[in-house]
Amino acid sequence: MRAYQFPQPETVHETVVSSFGGVDFRTHPTKLSLSRSPDMQNLICDQNDYLVKRTGWQTKHTYDAPVYGLFPLPDSGGCVVHAGKKLYIRQSDGTQTELCSDMKEDFSQSFIMNGVLYLLDGQAFRAVRRKASEDGWEAVRVQDIAYVPTTTISAQPTGGGTSYEAVNLLTPKRINTFLGNGTATQFQVDATDLDDAAVTAAVDGKAVTVSSVNRSNGVITLASPPANGNGLANVAITFSKTVEGYADKINHCRFAGLYGGKNDTRVFLAGNPDEPACDWQSGLYDPTYFPDTGYTRMGTDASAIVGYLKQYESQLIVKSGDAQESASYRRTFTLSDDGTALYPLTQGAQGEGAVCSRSFATLNDLPVFLSAHGVQGVFGTSVAEQRTIRSISDAITPRLETESGLENACAIVFEGKYYLVVNEHVYIADGTIADTDGSPAWFYWTNVPAQCLTVLDDELWFGTADGKLCRFRQAEEDDAYCDDDAAIDAYWRTPTLPLGDWGRGKTVRDVIPTLMPHSRSGATVQYESEDGKVLALSRNMDLFSFKTLDFSRFSFRCIPGALSYRTRYRQHRMPLLAVRIGNDRPDEPFGLLALTIRWTTGQTII
Repeated sequence: MRAYQFPQPETVHETVVSSFGGVDFRTHPTKLSLSRSPDMQNLICDQNDYLVKRTGWQTKHTYDAPVYGLFPLPDSGGCVVHAGKKLYIRQSDGTQTELCSDMKEDFSQSFIMNGVLYLLDGQAFRAVRRKASEDGWEAVRVQDIAYVPTTTISAQPTGGGTSYEAVNLLTPKRINTFLGNGTATQFQVDATDLDDAAVTAAVDGKAVTVSSVNRSNGVITLASPPANGNGLANVAITFSKTVEGYADKINHCRFAGLYGGKNDTRVFLAGNPDEPACDWQSGLYDPTYFPDTGYTRMGTDASAIVGYLKQYESQLIVKSGDAQESASYRRTFTLSDDGTALYPLTQGAQGEGAVCSRSFATLNDLPVFLSAHGVQGVFGTSVAEQRTIRSISDAITPRLETESGLENACAIVFEGKYYLVVNEHVYIADGTIADTDGSPAWFYWTNVPAQCLTVLDDELWFGTADGKLCRFRQAEEDDAYCDDDAAIDAYWRTPTLPLGDWGRGKTVRDVIPTLMPHSRSGATVQYESEDGKVLALSRNMDLFSFKTLDFSRFSFRCIPGALSYRTRYRQHRMPLLAVRIGNDRPDEPFGLLALTIRWTTGQTII
């Protein structure tokens, strides 16, 4: 008699995803690790290593022109807004004052030195500073307040003397000092063909009368002879000599880099389209003084300087790299025997150049910039080594390379993350999550129409092409999870999983997401196979709260702990599986702590 054979119970297998490390658009979905996603948007890793939906943004003001620049004020909570041709001061309370209306309608950049905000728009170099009365701010052209150099000192009345300071590119004005001999009234300055501007003179610091000026030969005649200086230069004459194109060398610059060795003592300007491979250095702590001798040419004009990076005690100058020459140069600082500051250059190796001057930033200690083939990081100071500059964005480069208008991208570092915005898409490098090669984890957001970014009062702000000034909301605010009034579609997808066996079909018994609880939240789970998406479950996950009480979705749940639920939805004969979970409802937060998939193994695939 045969014994009855009881069927063996099927073994239930389990896959758990509990660590999240960003997107990977490069690797095939079947080859990804469980921590990476081939498709995710509008999520970011919380500091506790789980995914949360990004907060939304809110329009705070609308201008009648595109917003080309946002810059925090040096010593207050307000900011400077460049919208169209106008420049505004916007205070923390939202009040605004127009500063000027002749800005260039193009992207602008800035830097701060000595409590003054300097702006470069490619048309006029400006300074935004406190008024003398301290009751507000003003915007002035730097050439109107430029330092007047003393170009020659201790000259005899007939000329000569010692060259002292170089001519300032920003102003035609110059000062010469002379040794009065008690009889001479005529003094030969160090230039001819002088401007029609007024010529002034002083003896021992007191103004005296100029009786005549021979502008063609540069002879200045005083009304009476100055006293004998007994070997001291007691006569100072101020005159103007314009050199065509000098001021435009600085006014047409588009970006700056602060550098001085161990301290940021000088500013270097570049981005002049007429001299794309040249930059100019300022005087010591003085951006109103750019000596006509303080310029450096790097390579040929076929490859333009695009931006500056600071690394340790060196400055890295990155070019466009679209020519057969070096894409980077390293600037260092040294003092000559007579105490003159020198900035020698070291030529770098050929490599990836930059495409956008507004993409330069430092993520933690890593200088980064955008190239045509992704975001590059600088990993050393020896620019002659080919591997010093290498990609840190391989995970997102396939999608980033397809974006149009990379030269108009903008970027900023905020709370340890590098935000790069192009075409309303945000590519975010999280500096706290790194691969074995040092590259950060990347995240991807949509529907952020930023074309300039800034941080104000520890909040992220941006301006748009249609004139909106917007701020990202804080999580605790009302309507924090809407872009203005629009819902945010956030989701995360697993890699395509063979579930332990490529050659057998599987029966998926359950998908169990573990979510963060909120007073109003929910999640939609979808199974994805070769046949397409299958909706498994869409469920509300609310906590009881009088603030968001809604009897149509009433909940008795009060404990604010992690919450898991089962989809209880079976899928049969699936050789491969991916699960997508997200939330696309207005004003609903969403946080994914873990995801569990339970399955049994079926028959061999025929």
